[in-house]
Amino acid sequence: MRISGCEVKNAEVFETLLENFPDMIHSIDEDGNIIFTNATAERLLGYTREELLSMNIRDLYPPEILPMVEEGFSELKVEGVKTVESLLMTKDGLRVPVEIRSFSIYDDDGKFQRTFSILRDIRQIKDLQDSLVHAGRLAAIGELASGIVHDINNPLTVILLSNELQGRKLATLEDKQLAETLGRMTGDVRRAAESIQKLCQHLRNFSRGTAEAKERCDLGGTISDALFIAGSKVNHAGVCVDNKVQSGQYYVTGSPNRLEQVFVNLITNASDAMFEQSSAQLDIGIAETTFDSRPCWKVTVADNGPGIPGAAFDRIFNSFFTTKPKGEGTGLGLSIARGVVEEHAGEI
Repeated sequence: MRISGCEVKNAEVFETLLENFPDMIHSIDEDGNIIFTNATAERLLGYTREELLSMNIRDLYPPEILPMVEEGFSELKVEGVKTVESLLMTKDGLRVPVEIRSFSIYDDDGKFQRTFSILRDIRQIKDLQDSLVHAGRLAAIGELASGIVHDINNPLTVILLSNELQGRKLATLEDKQLAETLGRMTGDVRRAAESIQKLCQHLRNFSRGTAEAKERCDLGGTISDALFIAGSKVNHAGVCVDNKVQSGQYYVTGSPNRLEQVFVNLITNASDAMFEQSSAQLDIGIAETTFDSRPCWKVTVADNGPGIPGAAFDRIFNSFFTTKPKGEGTGLGLSIARGVVEEHAGEI
């Protein structure tokens, strides 16, 4: 038998392609023994090539799903083609979700010989799906909060009006000491109700999805409102805030609610980073500078937390990327913040 140089070269190219393919590739015989694998499988699973070629495919699956693996292997032998999602188990016990595309190879008599499978690591896809679900939940919560705000405002108006009427009645009391005591109490009720009213107004504005016309915007007031919105998280984390941006001094043209969203994100991120830290400090400052040859304000939001990991720094503005534990962040905050700042011809 003669083999041409072209055929040899093509075979070498094909072997190189299989070896360096970005997805894991393997082939198993009728008993499930691994008879071929590539370098990606070594990197993904943590085994050496020699170890993999001495193993049975059943050794790569978690024990709890082995009955489904047996059933799928039997179906593949008969059906010839199969695509499934499953879990592989690495050498150190980590479960890795994968998409497996397999087909069977038969001899001339139709007898099953081996399988050929491409296995794709879908951890990023799963994380993205989880983030989208979480983002959807947050959007639903935002809509729910908007409705709750409306329901709260009605009884709150009654409370404020009743409190005001009671305050007027106090002036007619002959017992001045009692009137003074009750006056302080009605004052406390008024301040608490006004605080709830202000919070409701901020929640309504913050959850608005409609485009807003840009206007003369006080950065000091916007940052103050953002601190008010994020106040519970700041207090819960025990953060000491030093805000040097005073109201009525620093103005830009923009959307107050959109800019407030940027500062709320930065403040809550800082608070999360410093949670349970013994001495948590948040400094908000402002200075004059230029951007694209135009005068502008440079606002800094700085915390004394652990900082952003170096490996993550280039990805922090990517949608759905987060360094927070699973379920605690959508990875959308900084992406949205950058979009808002760029809408205002700025930079973050």
